[in-house]
Amino acid sequence: LVLWIRNALSPQEIRDRLLGGDSEFQRRLIEYLEAAHTGDYFTGTQDQVKEDRFRSSLKEDYTDPTENLPEPPPQACPCVDEQCVQCKQNDSWWQYFRKMVDHIICTVNVHKCSAAKGCKDNKWGRCRGRFPRSLFSVTTVDSTTGHVDMKKSEAWINTFTPILTYLFRCNTDVTSLRSGTAIKAVLIYVSDYITKPSLKTHVFFDVVKSVFQKSK
Repeated sequence: LVLWIRNALSPQEIRDRLLGGDSEFQRRLIEYLEAAHTGDYFTGTQDQVKEDRFRSSLKEDYTDPTENLPEPPPQACPCVDEQCVQCKQNDSWWQYFRKMVDHIICTVNVHKCSAAKGCKDNKWGRCRGRFPRSLFSVTTVDSTTGHVDMKKSEAWINTFTPILTYLFRCNTDVTSLRSGTAIKAVLIYVSDYITKPSLKTHVFFDVVKSVFQKSK
């Protein structure tokens, strides 16, 4: 999925603004990027999330989140009363949302390097996915090149958008195309997927049917 934002600045225009000393633009850009995608878990480190997911899987009523439909949020409440039942239900749902996103990411988004095809089967023996990722304690902008390094504390997952992860419940990688090189790389990546043999229709509907049956 590629989203083109109408009237968005070009990569060169963004770079010029960043290098031009526009601190307010830089602040708002970082704020936007951090709100759009992240490379970290909500509730802890990868080891902590993995342990929590394991403990949850031991419960009798546990179901794999990747095999169920997402639970919709309760009706929003405009009040600010700390004792409001509706507000408490909303707070509870958001806690559930963050935990569920973490469990899904830990299940399907963690990369594991191997010599198998698609990872290190090259003459350099290097991961094709460029893992492990570089880590940054805060989002920073290089004052000489305009390059943006996003805040990231987990080396083995790509950046993602939590709401998409919650809805799709599968491996989703989300990135901002801030350079011509990045745009070309993604177009090649998407084109490669488009040319792959498609899933047979009856197999697709069998999968959809099984998901609905498990969610009842």
